[in-house]
Amino acid sequence: MLKSNEMPTRREPNLALLLSICPGLGQHYAGHLIRGISAYILLITLSWLAAIGFMFVDSKISIILLITPFAGMALIALDAYLCAKKQPDNYQLKWFNKGWIYTTVFLLLMVTINPLMDYLVGHKIVRAYMVNSPGMTPTLLLNDIVLVNKLVSPKKGEIALINLNVAGTSGGNVRQFSNLDGTNSIFNRIVAVEGDTIEVNKEGVFVNGERLPENTPADPSATFTKEDALGPEKVPTGSLFTLADDRLYGIDSRILGYIKQEQIGGKVTKVFWSWNLDDGNFKWDRTAMSLEKK
Repeated sequence: MLKSNEMPTRREPNLALLLSICPGLGQHYAGHLIRGISAYILLITLSWLAAIGFMFVDSKISIILLITPFAGMALIALDAYLCAKKQPDNYQLKWFNKGWIYTTVFLLLMVTINPLMDYLVGHKIVRAYMVNSPGMTPTLLLNDIVLVNKLVSPKKGEIALINLNVAGTSGGNVRQFSNLDGTNSIFNRIVAVEGDTIEVNKEGVFVNGERLPENTPADPSATFTKEDALGPEKVPTGSLFTLADDRLYGIDSRILGYIKQEQIGGKVTKVFWSWNLDDGNFKWDRTAMSLEKK
């Protein structure tokens, strides 16, 4: 006599397809536990590899890499559908064909594989960030998703991710910045490095005696206050002076003081995609847009 968990139960292909919202769960349901787990791990791995490749391919053709996760999910869902369809109507339930086991397996994957890949790749190689401030306009726009290369340190003239929760801001121009509303990181352009002479006055920002161009507004004095006054003085060893492209709205070294090298979280290399909340549309012209200087 068959035990309750060995009773024949037909595998429904459409249900396997639906369960594939969580990649691999459809295979699990269809009687292929190891296949489902492998599919999940493979998808996570390929998605991160695609993100790394996207970061280094300086061409619009890199858009192809953006569809890798979605194409992978579609293929896994199709495979789950076919796995279920091939099972006989008198399919014998296996030990893992239980709801609580489905849940346990994939919760376990999410607290092991996901965090591991996030640490190995997201913290060490590449990570995507959303731009939530107008400070880097027009280079970075609100709601842009940008990629940060964590393998390299940005050079003078390049855009850096700055971690504000890492101790290090220094210099006589430091102010209280409790008005950042919990922001842990910002994007700034590195304009001066250690040994450079920096000066800020009502005429603008000067590096080694040369006035930096202003994006907005046309009159640099419109963004100047007495607290902004600095120098001329040399940038200390191990420090950087950074500016927002939009001097009017940006939070940068004029407020924070010098930025320490250990606060730099990586180099902003590319716009992943851009979403216009006002229009409700993607800004396709910015998708896969390189921020590298030609």
